[in-house]
Amino acid sequence: MMRRHVPAILAALALLLSFAPLRAVNPARRDGGFRVLYGVEWGYDMQLLNAYHHNYTDESDGFRVDEKKVKPTLYSNGHAAAHVTAEFADKFALGFHAGYAGIQQRTRFFPMSLRFAYFMDSYTADGNFVFLEGGAGIHEQRRTVSPFARTGYGHRIRLTRRASMDFSASLRCTGDHPPIYDASIPGYVDEKNVRRSDALYGALIFSISLNF
Repeated sequence: MMRRHVPAILAALALLLSFAPLRAVNPARRDGGFRVLYGVEWGYDMQLLNAYHHNYTDESDGFRVDEKKVKPTLYSNGHAAAHVTAEFADKFALGFHAGYAGIQQRTRFFPMSLRFAYFMDSYTADGNFVFLEGGAGIHEQRRTVSPFARTGYGHRIRLTRRASMDFSASLRCTGDHPPIYDASIPGYVDEKNVRRSDALYGALIFSISLNF
């Protein structure tokens, strides 16, 4: 199964490396004052982990079923988002992001979040940055809300005095309360019999962002 994901990972890394020569032709560094940028971000999300705790009553015999499991999973998803970001004090940025993303097989949501970034040189120059992000998303199918957190490392390439392109790799953890599938029925457990349904999804994300 892993072989299916290798081409996508290699393509993301090749795209990142292909922009390295642009550093030589970018304008000189400028100290950064306060500014507001708009942008779009898109990327490849690879789910790596699925942890869950299910507790429900089996209708067939009335017994309580309690299941806990942590298992590796490999499933490809994607995301796209728009953002508005305030950059200030030459090294810091705070942005609001909203978009659409897949978090699990046949599970997609509309995330909204705040992202705080720190640029090791300056946000007006080529250089590396780190970021922390947190928010929540409304599910497309179930109209429930899932919180999530994300942290990552990236590289900014300056295109003009204002525009730039960011490449990043990050980890995202997303909480969920999914419906419980019982193979013995077969089907989903009735909500009135569910005592607990908690899940945590872990994903590795490769992103490209265009800022202007």
